[in-house]
Amino acid sequence: MDREFKVVVADIDRTLRDRNKDFGEINQKAMIELHNRGVKLGLASGRPLWQHLMDHAEEWKLGFQFDFIIGLNGGEIYDLETDSVLKLNPLQPETIKKIILGMEPSKCNPFIYREGYMLAQWDDELLRASAQRNKNESRTVKNIEEFWEEPVGKIMYRTWTVEEMDRDVVPLAKSIEDDVFFSFKTRVDLLEFQDRRNNKGNAVKEYCKQHNIDMKDVMAFGDAENDMEMMEMAGYSVCLCNGMDENKAIADAITEYPASEDGFGRWLFDHYL
Repeated sequence: MDREFKVVVADIDRTLRDRNKDFGEINQKAMIELHNRGVKLGLASGRPLWQHLMDHAEEWKLGFQFDFIIGLNGGEIYDLETDSVLKLNPLQPETIKKIILGMEPSKCNPFIYREGYMLAQWDDELLRASAQRNKNESRTVKNIEEFWEEPVGKIMYRTWTVEEMDRDVVPLAKSIEDDVFFSFKTRVDLLEFQDRRNNKGNAVKEYCKQHNIDMKDVMAFGDAENDMEMMEMAGYSVCLCNGMDENKAIADAITEYPASEDGFGRWLFDHYL
């Protein structure tokens, strides 16, 4: 590829790493090479910034911090140059109440992020597994009104099976959407609600606006539904071969290797670096 990019931004889970495999050596070398060439590097996650997103650079032994980190699917942006966090369009209490009550027929456990912990309606294995995987505390509400005591970045629902998600949860979620909020899957068994204005693409655009960078100079990597706006808005997009079909359909390229085999780094070395 003859073209050069000023920014490379990537989703984390199932893009830079697989759930059961850590960030690989080839990915690490690709990140370091991009950094040495002066490319601004960003992470774009559905998780909140407090959930160890700031720690990945050290954890992956990069020797530098990411230039920007997007949390909550575009609901917050950390900018290294200004050492500041911009928070965007959280769901308001009346909207949270509408979603929580509207989703009750699904019999699915809602959970949200509060600063430093996850809050769910009841305790179950799915909640505990998520808390353990992300190394954070989980709590349950004493009464349902606690969910809408204050604004939140997003609301999430996990299911035990893909069939349960597609049969029961997705149709109900789509039926309660309005002009303020929408729903989308970030995994085959995880559905999220957030403000319609928030997505990873708009967050990358906001960062680029602050640094006088055109979106055509951005290369984006992703795998799931919450990466689609970012991939569509970037000048060039790459979907991991383990990604969703919808993402593959809009991508400019698809990696030859999955996230579990350093698909990100291998593609960069084979096609760009």
